[in-house]
Amino acid sequence: MGNKINPGSCSISETVSNSTRSDKNRVHRKIISPPTLISKEIEEGILSPRTDSPILVVDDEEYICEIIKEMLSNEGYRIQTICDPQKAIEYIKNHTVDLVLTDLIMGKKSGVDVLNQTMKSDPDAIVILMTGYPTIENAVTVLKSGAYDYLVKPFSMDTLRAVIKRGLEKQRLYRENINLKETVSLYKISEAMGSTIRLDFLLNLILETAVKELKADMASVLLLDEKTNRLTPEASLGVPSEMKKSGFLTGQDNISKWVIKHGRPRVFDKEEIDKRFFSNHLRKNIRSVIVHPLMAKGKVIGILILIRSEGRISSFTTGQLHSLSIIASKAASAIENSRLYEELKESYLQTLTALANAVEARDIYTRGHTERVRYMVQSLCQEMGWNEEKLWEVKMGGILHDIGKIGVPDAVLNKAETLTSEEFEIMKQHPICGAKILEGISFLAPAVPYILYHHERFDGKGYPFGLRNDQIPIQGRLMAVVDTFDAMTSDRPYRKAKSFKMALKEIRDCAGTQFDPNVAGLFLNAWDKGLIDKRELKIKKEA
Repeated sequence: MGNKINPGSCSISETVSNSTRSDKNRVHRKIISPPTLISKEIEEGILSPRTDSPILVVDDEEYICEIIKEMLSNEGYRIQTICDPQKAIEYIKNHTVDLVLTDLIMGKKSGVDVLNQTMKSDPDAIVILMTGYPTIENAVTVLKSGAYDYLVKPFSMDTLRAVIKRGLEKQRLYRENINLKETVSLYKISEAMGSTIRLDFLLNLILETAVKELKADMASVLLLDEKTNRLTPEASLGVPSEMKKSGFLTGQDNISKWVIKHGRPRVFDKEEIDKRFFSNHLRKNIRSVIVHPLMAKGKVIGILILIRSEGRISSFTTGQLHSLSIIASKAASAIENSRLYEELKESYLQTLTALANAVEARDIYTRGHTERVRYMVQSLCQEMGWNEEKLWEVKMGGILHDIGKIGVPDAVLNKAETLTSEEFEIMKQHPICGAKILEGISFLAPAVPYILYHHERFDGKGYPFGLRNDQIPIQGRLMAVVDTFDAMTSDRPYRKAKSFKMALKEIRDCAGTQFDPNVAGLFLNAWDKGLIDKRELKIKKEA
């Protein structure tokens, strides 16, 4: 507004707003450097023209915008000029700009408003303020708010070119540093994915990584069922419950099917997001969507969906799609490895379960014992709030707790009379034998405490080690109660089964001696609350 510009090293005294047309033509000729000079500057590396750098010039004096646009356009920059600061703010909300050159005082809206919106939309954008009314207070305010520089009118075009060059160079170095950090981050993420076996943890890591690295707002992973050839939602992050029900996020849409069929990603901008994705009231808040295939060993095993909300400044870019491709590739391999690991675990468990059943089959009096113990100890641990991983360990421990009896001779195992001291010593070795059977199978290691310590007593009179109190791992203390309860309520060659009522009294009476009193109390409470269903136990006995 009524400001002076000094072209090159030449000072101009005319006020632009008061200049005549002839004055403007004369000023224009002085501002624009001769082409040979520009070429020479470029050749010597003084200038670094950036054809991919949108520069926004904001000044309510249209003529100033025209002068700066022509000068910078000739040097290879892409320029957008806007004379209305409010329109400039709206433009910044919806477009990506690398650098903003704005006047400070422009009526109702100021250059500070333009600066604030730019910093909000893109914190690494360069903002240069121009003013003909400099004050220390203004300079401090804009620099604290994130401005790169503060130019006082009149200034030379050499000065302006130099400031723009330095600003864009700083931005380039900053972005290269960010890219380097992202590369290192992706490497670390790949390492983390490779070391994570549990599928639920892995899927959450994939979603968190993708959302963070691509600045998305929502993400979802759908995996392909090989038997049904249908996509199933497995995990999501930031997705509202209403949106989860859409055909797009349940894999029942043609877009997901296309990505599965062709094995290629699709990127959709706001204009392309129609009813195939979401209903009208949902899609109005969506800015951009990526649907990326998850491919392992040359086949698609699922898709990764990322969504940007309307509040974002821009849609997903080609560079971000490249980053997502790296994440998706590592994610797919990790998911496939996790699935194979789960299959291996189940295979091992089935084999050992068959072995445990074979041991049980040697004694008609203990048939169903393993399954009943597994049911009761899992019920207790669920009441204690153990997570799924721990409950799977409990399941293994319950199934395998007596597997060591495979090393006990039939004559001892099925003897109707009381065992001799020598025979009892043989029987006391079955926990150690069971633990040895699982040696070398790392994923079954969590089952070992259930096997090794379920005959220890709280008072130290148990076997095989005579441990007492807290020396006995919690797994052994839990198993001791349920194993003894099932033994008391089952027939033996030398006695008939006790009633549930009598067995519960025995548990209560032996709390603090044979059993951990806390575990005994937990068992009795679970029974009273119906968490251990006696009808279920009877069914398992009959089976």
